[in-house]
Amino acid sequence: LAWGAILIDIVVAGAFLLPLAPINSQWWATVAKVQPEFCEEIGWPELVATAAEIRDALPASERERVAILCGNYGEAGAINLYGPRHGLPPAISGVNSFWARGYGDPPPETVIALGFPREFLEKNFESCELAGHIRNRHGVANEETVSHPDIFVCRRLRRAWPEFWKHFRWYG
Repeated sequence: LAWGAILIDIVVAGAFLLPLAPINSQWWATVAKVQPEFCEEIGWPELVATAAEIRDALPASERERVAILCGNYGEAGAINLYGPRHGLPPAISGVNSFWARGYGDPPPETVIALGFPREFLEKNFESCELAGHIRNRHGVANEETVSHPDIFVCRRLRRAWPEFWKHFRWYG
């Protein structure tokens, strides 16, 4: 009897702690309320494919020194996990340990910016244009699709990269 109770506990816990529910099912909706972090990885392949399409649309001269500037750990993780399949450079970000990895040498001349408000980007770059939007095929609302769905291409950082980077660190 005790082993049966333990087995039931494991099954119930697994149903809520592991990403087993079909996306957008009733079970998914319940699990997402208990464990909302599961929603954050939905759409990562699409996010990275969109970033790659934006990179591919840049002139060849810009593609040589482009960086993917990410506003949060999830976006940076998505770029680093799925980006190699698309030939993308590693993400650069000021969040947590990503900041310590730096911005690359030589520094980027153009950035594809994910997860930033337009105002922040326009304050720090001479030119920023809307280039795409973050979506996912399941229509799942997560931080990327709700809080900051716009992707920008930005050029000409207004100050030197070392000076910018020194003040570009945060925890999240």
